[in-house]
Parts: sequence; C-alpha cells; structure tokens
Amino acid sequence: MTQFLFVLTILALTYVFGHCSLGDSFPSYRNCVLECSQKRCDKDGIRYKRSCCLVVLEVFKWKCSENCKYDCMWPMVEGLVERDWPVPQFHGKVWPFKRLLGLQEPASVAFSLLNLFTNLIMFNRFKEQIRFTLPSCNIWSLYTLVSANCWFWSAVFHGRDTMFTELMDYISAYAMVLFAFYTIGHRILLYSNQIVKNTFMIICSLAFIYHSLYLLTTEYDYKYNMTTNLLVGAVTGTAMLIWAVLNRRRMGHGKYLIFYVLGMTLASLLELADFPPLLWTFDAHSLWHLATAPNAYFMYKFAIEDCKHQRRMLLK
Repeated sequence: MTQFLFVLTILALTYVFGHCSLGDSFPSYRNCVLECSQKRCDKDGIRYKRSCCLVVLEVFKWKCSENCKYDCMWPMVEGLVERDWPVPQFHGKVWPFKRLLGLQEPASVAFSLLNLFTNLIMFNRFKEQIRFTLPSCNIWSLYTLVSANCWFWSAVFHGRDTMFTELMDYISAYAMVLFAFYTIGHRILLYSNQIVKNTFMIICSLAFIYHSLYLLTTEYDYKYNMTTNLLVGAVTGTAMLIWAVLNRRRMGHGKYLIFYVLGMTLASLLELADFPPLLWTFDAHSLWHLATAPNAYFMYKFAIEDCKHQRRMLLK
C-alpha cells in the first residue's frame, strides 16, 4: 500500500512539473540541487566558485550545475532502495548511472568500443584473406569505415551526453543501418545494369541526407529517429534472409547472413527492456551493445566467403 501511494505521489509531481523526469520532481531533490548550486556554482551554473577538486570532471566539461544534480541524485536513490521503493529516472528520463573516470555510462562506452574493435579485427582478417580486387571489396571497406565511425560516436555520446554528441551518435547510427541496407542491395544488384546500381546508390544517399538534415534542422524527434532506424533495419534483415534462402544451394555462405540477422534480432530484444542499471552500471541498452559485438563475425565471415565465391565465378 505504501509503495502504491508513493508511485501515485511521484506521478502527480511529474504532472505538476511537466517535462521533468520522475526523479527530478521530488521536492527534496530539487531543494538539494538549488542549495548545492547556490553554494558551489557561479550564477551561470557552469563554473565553480572554487576550483573543482576532480580534474577528470573538468576534462569532460561537466558543468557545476550538472555535478550538483549528480551528487543530489544518489542520496535520493539510496533512500528509495533502503525502503524498497521503485527507483525513478532522472535528468531527462535517464536511469541513475555511477560515473567512472568522468564517463557518464561506462558500460555502454566499453561495449561500444568492443564493437569498434570487433569490426576492425574482422576487417583485418578480411584483408588477410581477400588479396584480390573486386567491386565488393571496396563496399566492405566503406562498410567498416561507416561502422567504426558509428561505434566511435556511440562511445563518445555515452561517455558525455551533449546536444552535439547526441546528434553525431544518431546520425552515425543511421548511417551504419542504412549502409548495411546498401551493402546487401549492392550484392543483390551486383550483376545488374550500371544505371540501376547508380539509381539505388543515389536513393540511399538522398535518404541519408534527408534524415540528417531533419535531425539538424528540427527539434529532435526520438520516435521518428527510432522508427526510421527500425524500419530500415527490418527491410535490411528481410532482404538478407530472402537472398540467403533463394541462393542457399549455389552459395551456402548465405547462412552467415541468417546467423547475423538472428543474432541482431535477439540482441534488439534488449532494447525493448527498460530497468534500473545493475550495479548502477549495466542497463538494457548497454547489454544490447554487448550483444551486438559478436554479430560482426557473421557479417565479415559472409563478406570473406562471398568475395571468394565472386572470384571463383570470374575465373571460370
């Protein structure tokens, strides 16, 4: 009964304070932040009245007011946990995360870098085995570049969430999703007329430009961005499965695409979950980053075997 009344209270507070996250609505939290800001911060809320004792916070450009919010959050969280009450989100619908060396979400940073290194390691294996020149080789080189860029900005964004790092993360993520679509489309159209292939490339390029300009010139729409990525990802996965099934007898290496799609689909289920971070470090999103890393093996394994197959066809 107590928990029920507690939830009703904080929901009412959220309604009163409008766009605030649930945790931001607590009067004790708001008073703590106000008192901390008045005591520690200059009027602009950016700089400290006195030098900040932690250099790492200055390296990541944490504002004084942001550190006050972070410091006031944890007594609130600890009190809720002691009473076995649900822990709300803070600071714009973000779960409480323990910083590590100034990093905002250390697990997501680490797993983003894991994805980055996995792609680079597999691409190095690709180059070791594919020493001949094919049109597809250039595509896989670009795929690696786009993927590496995506995971780099993912690590930066999760390390320090700002408007700029958020925008770069979302644009880079869409670039990777769209380029995966272009990659399988290029394979399907490999022996098509050059006009058809160029038209497909132009359509993909325009799709990327439109999405990027939309994010740059309008108020950020999370639902639109997520829906767009899911739609392109679903079309890409469907195209991969259809191609692999239709060519299973002539090109058995299509099975790696099936493994890739299944792996990414299972990993994406974690994105549907939403729970307070385990040890205040591992949330569903960070675990999704962890789950996506092994799938790079299947994508590059397909790339290696498919290039070998194309080479054999050319030598016949």
